[in-house]
Amino acid sequence: MSGDAKKPEEAAQLANPAVSQAVSQEDASEQAQAAETAQAPSADEVVSASDQASAAETEQSEPERQPSKVEKTEREQVGGRLVASGALAASQPPQSVARSRSPRALTGVVTSNKADKTISVRVERRIKHPVYGKYVRRSTRLHAHDEKNECGEGDVVTVVETRPISKTKSWRLDHVVERAG
Repeated sequence: MSGDAKKPEEAAQLANPAVSQAVSQEDASEQAQAAETAQAPSADEVVSASDQASAAETEQSEPERQPSKVEKTEREQVGGRLVASGALAASQPPQSVARSRSPRALTGVVTSNKADKTISVRVERRIKHPVYGKYVRRSTRLHAHDEKNECGEGDVVTVVETRPISKTKSWRLDHVVERAG
């Protein structure tokens, strides 16, 4: 019976070279153990045997395994570097990605309040002309959210930056600085 069991194993070894290498390594380790039990080696022989074993390991070491698609998708971007989710990410302290800052606030004049809950605000700034050095007024037109429809044309208002509310509206009315006369 044992002879029949060896024949399919031998056939499998011949068909798959990786299996035959693994089996030959097992045979080599068994032979080494049998040789050690037969006679005690000297100190020089122990050193040479360990050198041979390390040389054999380096020859048969497998190349580094490439991560699978699933492992690639399980990575997260944290603080500008890739960190694998799971045990590695849990071992490191969390880093805050978003910095807390106060929202931008600008002051301008309401030019239109015809839309429902929306005002148009003209914000002026002064810039120095690059060639002539004269200060020139430049203006920007912003659309801001006015929840209570409290602003009228000509009012001086302060608006703060917020999340996008619509395609062109990403500002919100903070307060009315001065009412139009």
